[in-house]
Amino acid sequence: MRKFMTMLFVAGIASGAFAYNDEKTVEIRQTEPAKVMVAVAEAPQGTLTVKITDANNQLVLRDRIFKSEAFAKRYDLNALPVGQYSIEVSDLNGTLRTATVNTEVRTRPEVFSKVTALGDNQYRLVVANLKAQDVTVQIFDGDKLIHTEVVDNPQGLHKVYTIDRPGFPDAISFKVSTATGFSAYVASK
Repeated sequence: MRKFMTMLFVAGIASGAFAYNDEKTVEIRQTEPAKVMVAVAEAPQGTLTVKITDANNQLVLRDRIFKSEAFAKRYDLNALPVGQYSIEVSDLNGTLRTATVNTEVRTRPEVFSKVTALGDNQYRLVVANLKAQDVTVQIFDGDKLIHTEVVDNPQGLHKVYTIDRPGFPDAISFKVSTATGFSAYVASK
């Protein structure tokens, strides 16, 4: 009976660990070939640790974050060799989210897009569509989709967006995609 109770206790701890991993509170997004954004939608319970390791599982960056509110932080991997990197976000209770990104230089995109922060919660989006096709623009505030629009101008787009009361002013990002499968996230610089 004692073994059975011990097994139930261990199973309860293990299931609690799996239930703790709420993927909606932490998001890891590759915004450019060598840039990654970590967004935390709720106030962290204590210190968060972001670890970035290379393909050989060697630690290349460890960042301890002390925040009492939701936040987003960008990581620039341009100084690192081109390759595959793993990102892990954890706290004292364990791993919250993991992701793998590849910083390989990609071939010339069929759609060029750039976002510039203008201040006062305004962002300028420039899209040059090299092929005549519709472009879908989605705007995210952290991990929350706040706007979608289809642009049917094959030449592209130059538009200023005003975001009312952003939850993550530093985490506004745009997703530009086409029907042919092209898709890229763009964040302001």
